[in-house]
Amino acid sequence: MDNILLRTKILLALLAISAGLTCGTLAVVRYSVEKKVRESIRQDLRSSVHAYQKLAQQREESMTRAAAILASLPTVRALMTTNDIPTIQDASKGLIDESGADLVLLANRYGKLCATQSGSAQLAPEVLQKLLAGSTEQGYGQDWWLAQGHLYEVTLQPIDLVQGVEGSMIGILVVGHEIGQKTAKEFSDIAGSDVIFRADDTTIASGLSPDAQNELVAKLRAGNLNLGDESAEIQLGRERYLATTQVLSKKPGFEVSLNLLKSFDRATAFLDSLNRILIGLGLLAIVAGTIFGFVIANGITQPLEKLVTGVTALEKGDYSYPLIARNRDEIGLVTEAFAKMRASLERGRKEHNEMEQRLRQAHKMEAVGRLAGGVAHDFNNLLTIIRGNSDLLADRVDSSPQKKNVEQIQKAADRAVGMTRQLLAFSRMQVLQPRVLDLNAIIAEMGKMLPRLIGEHIEYSFSPENNLTAVKA
Repeated sequence: MDNILLRTKILLALLAISAGLTCGTLAVVRYSVEKKVRESIRQDLRSSVHAYQKLAQQREESMTRAAAILASLPTVRALMTTNDIPTIQDASKGLIDESGADLVLLANRYGKLCATQSGSAQLAPEVLQKLLAGSTEQGYGQDWWLAQGHLYEVTLQPIDLVQGVEGSMIGILVVGHEIGQKTAKEFSDIAGSDVIFRADDTTIASGLSPDAQNELVAKLRAGNLNLGDESAEIQLGRERYLATTQVLSKKPGFEVSLNLLKSFDRATAFLDSLNRILIGLGLLAIVAGTIFGFVIANGITQPLEKLVTGVTALEKGDYSYPLIARNRDEIGLVTEAFAKMRASLERGRKEHNEMEQRLRQAHKMEAVGRLAGGVAHDFNNLLTIIRGNSDLLADRVDSSPQKKNVEQIQKAADRAVGMTRQLLAFSRMQVLQPRVLDLNAIIAEMGKMLPRLIGEHIEYSFSPENNLTAVKA
């Protein structure tokens, strides 16, 4: 169970590491891609602004040339000398087609409007007269007009009776190009961005949906956006945009601006498919990491399992369970140390058993010695009586046959006393005193008793050493 828990912990740790590394890699990859996409969008926005500036410059140059050509036409000069407004209005109808402009105005030298040609737009003359008056106060050249919701980039060109002669001005020619939905769409296709032309708080043209456009206008009015910052990122609805603003004209109380928005979500839409691929690779990496982790965990825990089983077997008294230390790593060293400890415990157990057996044998021998000592002591008392009486009897007997019988009694008593002393020495109940002994004589004397002790099935023989020296014992 402990091994299973350990293996599970290792697997969970490796799985957590694999999942963490995979998620971290996915997050880093996504962040890096989004960062590159964001920088690419910013570069595209800057390129779009530069492209519009070039287009605007080309359009201004074209309008300036067209206005100069129209103002220098003899028919236009002759027309302006009539000072007849109906005649000038009728004759000016062809000028808008000749110039290719969206707005053509003719005014006399005093700035009074004489003819208006505005293409499809129906513009009130009084509105145009007011705008013309405002522009002539600043001089001639380029200007921006906002007339009844229509935005025009206009060029004011004086009409001189004699070209190049100062003081010969007979009128004013205004040529304008409308900035509308068509212009916004054309430039949006070129720039690949959503284009918004705004004049003050009025949205002139936009490529956004009405809801997104209204939300953008509301945020601009609230001052929550600073589209002049190239890093501006806004959210319109559920879509994120990177946006920038190019101011086209700025006069007191009137500002014309171009807003460029590029969808960040559409640019990073490919990340969804990339994320699926990366997630698939991440899951594959996690599965591979899990399998690899299982192999590692099994390699670590299997020797531990053997070691734990060996410990359990040792607790039950099994000292022979096989232990395998395949590697010289920490687990192998621990296994070898445990095997040595187990062998030491087994030797100690055997020695302990031997000591117990020796102790029991010693106790048995001590009991036998005590028994022998008690018997020898009592027997010695009996021999003392026999020896004493035989000595008294020897003093009273005179005849030779009886005396020999008494002597045999005395010799038998002496031998019995010797055997008693041996028993007492065996039982350690006799006080021993060292003396010089002839081992041959002692063994020969004991040899008389040994055959009776060892039994008839054992043959006993004694060969004394002739040159044996005496010993003190």
